[in-house]
Amino acid sequence: MSDQNHAVHADHTLRVQQLFVQHQGRLRAFVLSLAPDFSAADDVLQETFLVVTRKAAEFEPGTNFFAWARQIATFKVLALARDRQRGPVRLADDVVEALAAAGPLEDDEAQHVAEIGRLRRCLEKLAPAARELVRLRYFGEHLPEQIARLRSQSVNAVNVTLSRARATLRKCLEQQAEFSHE
Repeated sequence: MSDQNHAVHADHTLRVQQLFVQHQGRLRAFVLSLAPDFSAADDVLQETFLVVTRKAAEFEPGTNFFAWARQIATFKVLALARDRQRGPVRLADDVVEALAAAGPLEDDEAQHVAEIGRLRRCLEKLAPAARELVRLRYFGEHLPEQIARLRSQSVNAVNVTLSRARATLRKCLEQQAEFSHE
């Protein structure tokens, strides 16, 4: 690699690292919603930063950095779950967005703890069958067709249950956010 190419590559890597720092609060909230605890979330965030740095050349300026980094973080959380033989519930993007919309995200850990607590309380309020479908769909990453086969249900029944579960989670998060702001 020529000196000029090396300098361009180094500048691009630095810009990608700066984007990571800018989005670190949102990424941390996302990872905390998936990871089993703060320690695991910190490990995942560090590993995500290393992968983002190593793969910086793959990031195209002008595209959605958060979506790209979030995907890397998701793979890291799934790897952690496999390593620990247990895993978090992966939530649909709209549920994570509802959590984020519930209040401004700050880098303050107390705020993150409160948000994750609200989410966990809402998950616990789901009926056991709905909670299991959410687990299969968003942690196990099974498609509705696969879940239908596993549970001996119709695809339509699975989709309806998942849709209702997401709506229940959104409503619960909104209510808890309103209650916490009063």
